Amino acid sequence: MKHAVFATALALAACQPAAEEAAAPAAPAAADAPAAPAATPAQPSGPAQTLEAENEHMPEAHVTDIHNIKDADFKIFSTAGGDPAINGLYTYLARYNDEQRGWTQVYMLGDFNSWDVIEESPTRVVLKISRSWIEEGTGDVKTGDEKLIIDLPADPEKPVSVTPAT
Repeated sequence: MKHAVFATALALAACQPAAEEAAAPAAPAAADAPAAPAATPAQPSGPAQTLEAENEHMPEAHVTDIHNIKDADFKIFSTAGGDPAINGLYTYLARYNDEQRGWTQVYMLGDFNSWDVIEESPTRVVLKISRSWIEEGTGDVKTGDEKLIIDLPADPEKPVSVTPAT
């Protein structure tokens, strides 16, 4: 039956009349059209926090998201865990050191509902994160969006820092 429906649809599509004349090409954009505004880079909105690497520790869990940072020896990834109603994406930054050590410097960024990379360079990444919490007193679940600036030092001996941003 499935094949008969497919054959009928194909036959009907082949019987459609051809267009009377070819469509005209789209007109070029006006020369004086304003350019799209450039996105404003994220700005720090609080003090930076230095993260310590959990050396030699790569989380052993189901990886749900991964983002390799372009032109840098870093990646951001999440593992599934926790209560999915209240966050549940344990999110990490990992540094690739060399062939012998591999991805041995791992930094815990946080426990989020979701995250997206909104700015990226070899020395800095900005994440837009969604995080939930239980409101004290009412017990209501609240959710908010935040931005985090993550500085990516080229020197593996220098610390990674995370700064809240606007």
